[in-house]
Amino acid sequence: MLARGQIRKVKVQRNSTQVKFTTMAGLLKLGYLSQLSPERYLADFRAFRVAVEKGEDSLQVLYGSKIPDSTLCEAGTDVRVLGIGSGSGEVDSIMLKKLLQRHNSVYNRVVEPSKDMLGRYKALVREDTSLGAVKFDWRQQTAEEYFKTKEDTKFHLVHAVHVLYDVEEHDVTLRKMWEQLSDGGYMYVAMQSDKGGWSRLRYKLWEEFGQGDRLKTSFRTSGDVKRWFDTAGIGYVTSEDEFSMNVTECFKDDSEAGKLLLDFLTHTPYVSSEPKIKSMALEYIRCNSSLVDGKIFLKAINEFILALKDCATE
Repeated sequence: MLARGQIRKVKVQRNSTQVKFTTMAGLLKLGYLSQLSPERYLADFRAFRVAVEKGEDSLQVLYGSKIPDSTLCEAGTDVRVLGIGSGSGEVDSIMLKKLLQRHNSVYNRVVEPSKDMLGRYKALVREDTSLGAVKFDWRQQTAEEYFKTKEDTKFHLVHAVHVLYDVEEHDVTLRKMWEQLSDGGYMYVAMQSDKGGWSRLRYKLWEEFGQGDRLKTSFRTSGDVKRWFDTAGIGYVTSEDEFSMNVTECFKDDSEAGKLLLDFLTHTPYVSSEPKIKSMALEYIRCNSSLVDGKIFLKAINEFILALKDCATE
């Protein structure tokens, strides 16, 4: 069994001495895409964005509709928002615009470790004049780095949209997010549902090749978040959205886009160089996809979890 510290050692060796993984080491990469290869992860993510055929209008409906309609704070004060792993800001901006429909101003603290993603977010803000009433507080930090700082600010909305796969300590991050939420505030988490085809692919791979604690890898789902809330005795509501990914390129051996997308689907860097993992992944996708107009589509389900911090019930 490989301990967490050993995984970190592999990461250092990979960066400094160009270590080549053997087949066994390849199995130890399973689920560690963002930790072992951050640059590869960003390339893989871009391939994933292309494969998901959702337009900006659908994102507006999907994420804008999840923000509570009830008043988040007392009249005359800024709504305070904390975004964990906000990326390039597309989803954040949708939520902020929804809040600005009911509030005059918003204070938005952005926690994002990637300089590239943070730069894209800032460019989006400069170009979108409708965000002029938002005061941005930029923090180029990981979730772990941010939560180590001494911050007394309480937020009316704390959110993590498809980011809890990659934080260092899943349950600890959820607890820290909840602690920074003000009474009467909302915590909002979006994750892949454990009922979706994409999540079942990862469960299948973990069942066959996984080693150690699954929650130490990126193989996390909405079910893990709900279990944390249940254990903490915190009530929540959920909703789901099913979507399809065009995975046709994954079946083309000479397609770089397909290799990048397969990395992202398996959360494993350079998975195409791992014959056993690649073979099982493609076989699963083939058996659980649909063929439409000569294209292969794999279905997945987003699950949205919303919890109200009601001090009267805690």
